[in-house]
Amino acid sequence: MLTKFTTKALILSLLYAIQSMALQGQATIRAYQQIYSDNLKGGTTVIGNTGMHILNTNSTVNLTQMNEIGNAANGLGGVGFTQYGNDNSNMQFIDIDGLAETYSSSSSDLSLPAGTNTIKFARLYWGGRINNTAIAAVPDTLRKIKIRKGNSVYSNILSPVSSVDQFAVTATETIYQCYADITSYVQAAGVGTYSIGNIPATPGAVSGGGKYAGWCIVIVYENPAKPLNSIRLYDGYYQVYTSTSGPASISVTMNNLNVPNNTLLSEDAVVSAMAWEGDGNLGATATNPSGDFVKVNGNIISNAVNQPVNYWNGSISKNGVYVTTKNPSYNNQMGIDIDEVNVGTGYGILPNATSVTVEFGTEADQYFPSFFGFTIRMKDPLVNLDKTVADASASNTIEPNEVLTYTLSGTNQGAGMAYNVFVVDSLPGNTSYVPGSLEVITAPGVVLGPQTDANDATDMSYKGINNGKHFVKFFIGNNATNNSGGQLESGEGYTVKFKVKGMAIPASVSNTATAYSHTIVNDIFTDDGTAVIGPSGGPTPVKLTRFSVKLSGVNADLLWVTDFEINSDHYEIERSWDALSFEKVGEIKGKGNSTVKQTYNFADINIGAAQRNGNVVYYRLRIVDTDGKNSHSQVIALRLNGTMAISAYTIYPNPFMDDIKIMITGAEATMADFRIIAINGKEQLRRKIKLENGDNIVVLRDLQQLAIGTYILEINTAGNKYSTKIVKKK
Repeated sequence: MLTKFTTKALILSLLYAIQSMALQGQATIRAYQQIYSDNLKGGTTVIGNTGMHILNTNSTVNLTQMNEIGNAANGLGGVGFTQYGNDNSNMQFIDIDGLAETYSSSSSDLSLPAGTNTIKFARLYWGGRINNTAIAAVPDTLRKIKIRKGNSVYSNILSPVSSVDQFAVTATETIYQCYADITSYVQAAGVGTYSIGNIPATPGAVSGGGKYAGWCIVIVYENPAKPLNSIRLYDGYYQVYTSTSGPASISVTMNNLNVPNNTLLSEDAVVSAMAWEGDGNLGATATNPSGDFVKVNGNIISNAVNQPVNYWNGSISKNGVYVTTKNPSYNNQMGIDIDEVNVGTGYGILPNATSVTVEFGTEADQYFPSFFGFTIRMKDPLVNLDKTVADASASNTIEPNEVLTYTLSGTNQGAGMAYNVFVVDSLPGNTSYVPGSLEVITAPGVVLGPQTDANDATDMSYKGINNGKHFVKFFIGNNATNNSGGQLESGEGYTVKFKVKGMAIPASVSNTATAYSHTIVNDIFTDDGTAVIGPSGGPTPVKLTRFSVKLSGVNADLLWVTDFEINSDHYEIERSWDALSFEKVGEIKGKGNSTVKQTYNFADINIGAAQRNGNVVYYRLRIVDTDGKNSHSQVIALRLNGTMAISAYTIYPNPFMDDIKIMITGAEATMADFRIIAINGKEQLRRKIKLENGDNIVVLRDLQQLAIGTYILEINTAGNKYSTKIVKKK
């Protein structure tokens, strides 16, 4: 309980089962339980520090023992294998603040990503080894601790009675951990240096594990600029110990996990863990080859700091690097480990997994696992929409009162699950809907075949009218209803149809449909499809499904593929050195009318000899129909030497109103700097976003404040710059 801040009660639902198995004197003091569960844009961070250090006989800190990180004479040698531990060492309190009200204090810095961060959860843990006489003298002594941010006044924390875990390590001593919710405190205090004072413990020297004290804070934050993550946090209290030959272990199955349906990169899944009383000097040896270890789904986890046979070695680390933003900053904490490890690949965490098995083992040490958390990246969906129109006479022209059949189809091309998927088509004003013509050809989770026109429970589609505007609507995907869309997994698709009737005096009919899909946190993604037909075979846009370029020797080889073409006359290949001013460099004849896939090639000869503008050249297609009407393709970029961090990108919609979506194919994982620049050169927006190898969807939001007009969108990666023109409309 905070005495100077109002606290919120955090209600934790224990909707899971924890299975455990103990061997050779293992003890389940408190079984793992899930303490936090959410899918959000943000992440988890853990800070903490030791509360004791080793003093020499002259009361100076033994920095050699506190900072040695590897010694060839100990165990297998290497990082994490120190020859020093806290057994029989003179462990005394750290006290950095110099205040009379604290007999111990240490600190660690909380930093969060740039942008707006909202603290969703914060839990403080503290623990140590204490004489039973100290507990008997003041029964609630374990529950009391102090916290402060920066140089502010300390606040007192009193943990609930139920939040104390104890273990009788000897007849006269207890080891323990306590925990308390400090969400409201961290929300008010924000980033900066946090100090914890007066950890209950008994200093001195003792065998059988040694004296120790320490603390950590587990924090979940939300940040709209960060990737979408599934966050699941667990805690408990176990003894992992062996008193005989051979390794001993304890296994726990952590349920209610929510692994997304996409495959993971290594950094897409992060384990955060804290344990008490691991010793760097008690790792693997020639006679005890297993050492200390942690397994996820039977696979030993490790990194540069946390070795596979000496994981619990007194380190505080993040992805294989020692954390130094703490005071004091020792390499060996002599009693507490706080570590983060990437586990996205090689650890059996499969798409859609709902549980994971974690095994804690040792062959010569004794330690006490506590907090354990997973942060798993969730990928975005990308449901596209293709639209075609067919007239009843198959002449590709509209005759008087002729019936037109529209076919709408698409696939979730993104890596993530698409939620609340639906397709809406607003009917052209110069047509009338043909009653009873709604039909679902393919789609998961919905009624297939003919649909009713009414919005009822018979099926998931209907024909409606809103403010005099007629439309048809199809709810798509598993668990769809007649009022809401369902889910499309990556690779799943749909095909639907409906019919309209033209006028007695035919006129050109242009019709656009939109597919809507959402992430699990309700970020919206859209894709449009347009079909046009006229009384004289007026232009139906060419459906361009692929446009790419690669460097072959000194030539730029362009390739594009169409799914269908109507009245297609020719393609003009345009080239630019700045993505703004384009010139025609070639022309390829179109196929006229085609309903099958067509492939085109063009070689820009000797372009590799050019050395301009960072050696990046841009291409686009000017698509011209038989009546001279034209449109442009997306812009693609080619680097003439070296490598490109981005191999292709598409910007939509352009022109835009509020948001811009950029679909980027990354050739490597890299940081990208996105800038929107006015024509006068003034920067309007700048954001740094990490791109992964493969397909990425970047959304630049909340652009309403930009004035109507033309801007430059610039994407910068290490050594590469890509620019294109974008237009803000009303």
